[in-house]
Amino acid sequence: MFCYQRNFSLPTEVVTAERFWALVRAPYTSELIDGFRQTGDQRLKRKLPAFIFQATFDETTSKGGKTGRWRKQAATRLNGLVVMDVDHVDSPRGVYDSWLKVHDLRALGILLVYVTPSGKGLKIVFKADSRRGNLIDNQHAMARLLGVEVDESCKDASRMSFICKESDILYIDNELFAYENRDFGERYNEAYRLGHSQPTIVTDPAPTGVGNACGGDAADGGAATSLPSRGGAEGGVCAPETYHGVPYQTIVAAWLGDGKVEQGDRHRTSLILADHLRYITDNNARLIERILRQTPFVKQIVEERGEDVAQTVKSAQGYDFLRGIPRRMQQALRAAGALDNSKPGQAAEPDAQSAPAAGNKDVYGALPLDAWARELQEMAEHYPCLRELFLNVHPHKLAAVWFSAAALYGTLMTRAWYRFWYEPELVRRLNYCIFIIGDPGAGKNIVEKFYRKIADPMIQADQCLIDAVNRYKEDRTERTTSTKAQKGEALKRPVVGIRVHPARTATGEFIRHMNAAVETVQGRSLNLHMFSFDAELDNVTKQNKGGDWKDREILELKAFHNEQDGQMYANQESVTGMFNVYWNFIYTGTPYALHRKVNQRNFGTGMSTRLAVIPLPDKGMARRHQQADPSANETLQTWAYRLDKVEGELPIEPLNDETYEWQSARLEIAEFNDDKADRTLLKRIPYYGIGVSLPFILMRHWDEWQQQKTLTMDDRDRRLCRLAMEIQYRCQQFFFGEMAHNYFADQNKEFVQHRRTTRYDDCFRKLPDEFSTQQFMEVFGCSQPAASKAIARFIGDAVVEKVKYGLYRKLMSELP
Repeated sequence: MFCYQRNFSLPTEVVTAERFWALVRAPYTSELIDGFRQTGDQRLKRKLPAFIFQATFDETTSKGGKTGRWRKQAATRLNGLVVMDVDHVDSPRGVYDSWLKVHDLRALGILLVYVTPSGKGLKIVFKADSRRGNLIDNQHAMARLLGVEVDESCKDASRMSFICKESDILYIDNELFAYENRDFGERYNEAYRLGHSQPTIVTDPAPTGVGNACGGDAADGGAATSLPSRGGAEGGVCAPETYHGVPYQTIVAAWLGDGKVEQGDRHRTSLILADHLRYITDNNARLIERILRQTPFVKQIVEERGEDVAQTVKSAQGYDFLRGIPRRMQQALRAAGALDNSKPGQAAEPDAQSAPAAGNKDVYGALPLDAWARELQEMAEHYPCLRELFLNVHPHKLAAVWFSAAALYGTLMTRAWYRFWYEPELVRRLNYCIFIIGDPGAGKNIVEKFYRKIADPMIQADQCLIDAVNRYKEDRTERTTSTKAQKGEALKRPVVGIRVHPARTATGEFIRHMNAAVETVQGRSLNLHMFSFDAELDNVTKQNKGGDWKDREILELKAFHNEQDGQMYANQESVTGMFNVYWNFIYTGTPYALHRKVNQRNFGTGMSTRLAVIPLPDKGMARRHQQADPSANETLQTWAYRLDKVEGELPIEPLNDETYEWQSARLEIAEFNDDKADRTLLKRIPYYGIGVSLPFILMRHWDEWQQQKTLTMDDRDRRLCRLAMEIQYRCQQFFFGEMAHNYFADQNKEFVQHRRTTRYDDCFRKLPDEFSTQQFMEVFGCSQPAASKAIARFIGDAVVEKVKYGLYRKLMSELP
């Protein structure tokens, strides 16, 4: 027999056949599941009752003092059933049908198969075989038979499974309700009560240096191997896993220190711990999960609310893997005796936040350029144009080329829009502020080469407009010298929306062109984006210092979110009125040029968080015989003209999910660290995740977009978006991290408030906790009427309260 839990706050109850069918047939169950599938609201799913197929539980006392069969691993009584999850399945019924063609489910010992509440997964309940090992061992064995992957989070005996509705039950054997295998329970109960739910059989080789799932080395190249049990006894209880000979739990205890992890901080702390454990476990997700589940405060939240530890580890796996062991983990290793700097090979690695070593000749070596290059080279096999863009480009320069090309292609998609998860009622445009920064001679001309190829649709469209403006100017000049010309019709200034603007552009002309570059797209009036490219950032900065293009920085700031600006000058030539700024730009320059543009003095303007500053390292040697692809230029331009015709709303919900999850996880850590600088740098990164990946995702799904105006994105598309965010985040930290920390440090110094104690404060402090009117008069040296008036005011301000006539009690020791 098995049990179920109505909700997290109630003990478990045994499930009978009658109870099972009543639960799955209840209208309430169908309403919650249908609502969850339509909205994805996790709160609806959590309202469902849950089955615990693998076990029942002995009576224990809850923290509130209530006795019941609470769902606690320490009170487990195994029944011989195993539950297995198969997640992320687009067609669960199709997968089930494929099993029926090959297997006799009853012969496999399967008793129940149903579609999970998400509609994208399957639950399989089957009989355990002690010869295969414990619960997770049996899951691995069944997964191999069915050709699926195991969700490791189902290894605990107390694991719960949200119930389904009757129509989602694909297979059921009535033996389910009476089945029990006491021998299996007797063999493994004690191990599970002690918290040991890890595999007892290894079926794949473990990472080097960590050993197999229980701390030993995998043998025979991954053949199934029984693991040693504690004290040599059977039962699959593993010996403690260690790092440099020190048990992981000893290291975790040192990492936690003497302080207690308070309620409200436990999930965040487990997330940080999972992140730090990656550096001493060879980034082994299974090992990290086992360590977390053995940690006392994590056990608490698992028992209290079924904390998804596997998801915590998965979230931590998405964080950047930095070069050095984090400082807090280094200190824990020293305290636990697992890091001895006197031994060769065990010296502490540089802290993840520290600057590069003085001997490092390449300052860009602090960035994971090799990892980015590997990812982008792989992506080039799946996304149009990337292979052509990366031709003959050094791997360390791929990120700069990718961001630049994305901004060019995205600007061509100016007639399209999307809705972001933050304030989805607003229409968002593809906005880019890109700086490519490299040493002199680093090859920044590569960006100019692609600019000329990809921006061709804009350049060609502008040419006839530029000709019209030049003819107007010539005609005006002729009017001043020719009597015949003066008798002609009055000249009218051409209203032209020229989009490409060099650094030498008058502000008035820029605004006039921007206001004129408007098209009606699907009934919506849209401003087309202006665009600027300059190979010398210093030229841009110089032009900003004076002349007609002065104060362009305000327009640069407002361009990123298309914010409103305006002007009302007496000058007859200037445009009067309000307007929104639509302007994308790409500039290349040196680190010194960047410093003149963004530095500690002007960091607070917010320009740094709007910029994508991507390094272009001086790497690679000039090649005499470069690889040539005659069709590369044609491919780049073909896609440019295609994207120039894209219009309408782009469906990007998968990217919204990815950017929200990515940013939320990192903001949670920044909040935990009370790191305002990191929070600031994180705020606008999701926009670049969408903006840099979306043009290439659209190219990949071009036929679908053309036919249906939809984009069916997959994990690869989400991964491309995540890569863009990770590059932007690391580059933000690299170029502006120190400025951000200094900015908030200086701000705290500037606005610190010094409390000045007055004589009035001192007198109040001297009053006893309970005082009479007479005592007040003596301490303050005032008359009885003045004392009564002051006490009445204190009572009104809730500073003191009246105990009885003439006697009062202080409610605070200091005046507010």
